[in-house]
Amino acid sequence: MSDTTLVTSDLIDLYDAVFTHGGFTVRFNADGTLTPAALGFAVSATDEQWFVPADVPFADFASTIERLHALYPTANAVGGWADGQQLYLDPVEIIDDRAKAEFLGRLRNQIAIYDLSASEEIRL
Repeated sequence: MSDTTLVTSDLIDLYDAVFTHGGFTVRFNADGTLTPAALGFAVSATDEQWFVPADVPFADFASTIERLHALYPTANAVGGWADGQQLYLDPVEIIDDRAKAEFLGRLRNQIAIYDLSASEEIRL
């Protein structure tokens, strides 16, 4: 479980990114900051689906991100995207090796992983 408090301004940027860019994937840093993840493969750290209503107030969005960070200590990142009336949030591990990422994705019953370098979904 992580004791790091995430930086509020970074959480605000994530909240905005969902609505202006359709989603985000960011890495958790030891100092509580978040940085965009641009390389590797994003694989969900869980087979559980996390979502909130698309019109969720910022405070609820931020507390959900904090909770995911605390509940999934192996996740070194978080991803989020809007789909219809839902905002999906996913604790993820960024994996450098595609074969390993695909293996973990299948192990966790994922439909797909995400190639951050190519900005595309890889169906499993």
